[in-house]
Amino acid sequence: MIDPSDYAHLLDSPILSGLSQDQKHALLASCTARVLKTPTYILRQGEPTTGSYFIASGRVEVGYVDASGNQVIVHTAIAGEMLGEVEALSGRPCACSCRTLPDTTVLFCPAKALYAHVPSQILIPNLCTILHDRLMRENRNRTADHYYNAQQRIRLYLRQLTSDADDSVRISQSQLGVVIGCSRQTVNRMLGELRDEGIIELGRNAVRVLDRQRLADGAPAVE
Repeated sequence: MIDPSDYAHLLDSPILSGLSQDQKHALLASCTARVLKTPTYILRQGEPTTGSYFIASGRVEVGYVDASGNQVIVHTAIAGEMLGEVEALSGRPCACSCRTLPDTTVLFCPAKALYAHVPSQILIPNLCTILHDRLMRENRNRTADHYYNAQQRIRLYLRQLTSDADDSVRISQSQLGVVIGCSRQTVNRMLGELRDEGIIELGRNAVRVLDRQRLADGAPAVE
């Protein structure tokens, strides 16, 4: 069991919307923390799960592999998001695999804990809100894949992977290439151009956004 005060930022997670502070603390107290220094699969496509995961810090790659072995990164989840709740509550196998990026902390939340601490009249609307947001995100990303050029896509995904509160993302150029559907060489060139313009700063397998407004100026609208 964990001390909920250590993860106070998770109290604003969408799945907890509408709960009292006591209910939120009780749910988080029933979770188990996992500090993962190296990339680790926490959910695997096609396998069942008895619970879901809050992302306390770091990021998690959500990937799908088709019957021919083709892989695509469909989302990179950030702190505050939850993964696996639909599968845990429905009893269906995982639709995607979820692998942590380095230095990520997750909280395992058993399905029975959600049922125990989140009343159904709150749980169902919250789940619907989460699924609606995912549908909207998927619609935006599908549109970007079909109609936006590589420069627009990399700007779009860098915006999605960062925020005003967390302006850096640990991701390799190869991983970013998989996300936006470009070669590592193309990603390297585009990141170099953004760096030279003073929009981003590059580190070891990391990108820091220095100017979100200028990054947005060359990217499609996300709303």
